[in-house]
Amino acid sequence: MLSSELNSLRAEALRYLEASNTPCSAQSVARQLFGPRRHEDPVAQLVVRKLLDGEPGFLQTHDGCWSTTASASLAGSIDEAVFVVVDLEATGSLIGVDKIIEVGMALCRGGEVVDRLSSLVKCSRPIPSHVRRLTGISSQALEAAPTFPEVAVEVSDFLSRADVFVAHDVWFDLAFLRWELKRLDRKPPVMPALCSLRLARTLWPDLSGWRLKDLAARFEVGLDHPHRAGDDALATAGVLFRELELAVELGAETLADLYRLRELIADRAERGDDGDALAAHATG
Repeated sequence: MLSSELNSLRAEALRYLEASNTPCSAQSVARQLFGPRRHEDPVAQLVVRKLLDGEPGFLQTHDGCWSTTASASLAGSIDEAVFVVVDLEATGSLIGVDKIIEVGMALCRGGEVVDRLSSLVKCSRPIPSHVRRLTGISSQALEAAPTFPEVAVEVSDFLSRADVFVAHDVWFDLAFLRWELKRLDRKPPVMPALCSLRLARTLWPDLSGWRLKDLAARFEVGLDHPHRAGDDALATAGVLFRELELAVELGAETLADLYRLRELIADRAERGDDGDALAAHATG
């Protein structure tokens, strides 16, 4: 493909993303560039990534969606943004097969948790023994719990109040929640997605591990009951606050900057002033 053709496609992608209020999937960008017959083709989506990855003006959020650095949904300041931190416990990891058994959510702004939600969720699918051992949740414990359609009303309310969706493994929690809400004909989260696990790996690459319980211990964030959604959501929020604090010290100002942290760290390294901030935060 000629350079002029590549530039033309990038310009079209830029126009499309600028007109969108939220980040768009590679599939939707491919549909815009190559038409409805090609948008589900994995090759077309790979071409989108090759076209946009690393190009000025474009960025990718942590759920693989594409946006522009000037997007309205990412232009807000980090200090004023509302983050909804989500953790789910489920019978397994197969979306469409396994079921949610517990939901935990924390609504955060300005380094504080301003509201929270925690609920067991009744489901008809048996809970595997390894999930019972990990979470301590049994089928008997769910008998009096609300079903997901009943919990979904509150879940949707929390999501509607936030600017950014956060989870410690955003690929799991966000995809699972999107599926379950779509099943109920409820609007799934369409806000930018941020992964606290990915942020931790970027900010503290030399740590021996980035599991939530390890990060919570390092930064003295309370986590009394690991693998329970409510406690995990609050612990993730605590870790997120440390990550945002360091991101701001590194020069991040807007939400878009949170997806450019490697660039900000590299810029500071060139100036020779990155070590102190990173080291101070890594020690807890």
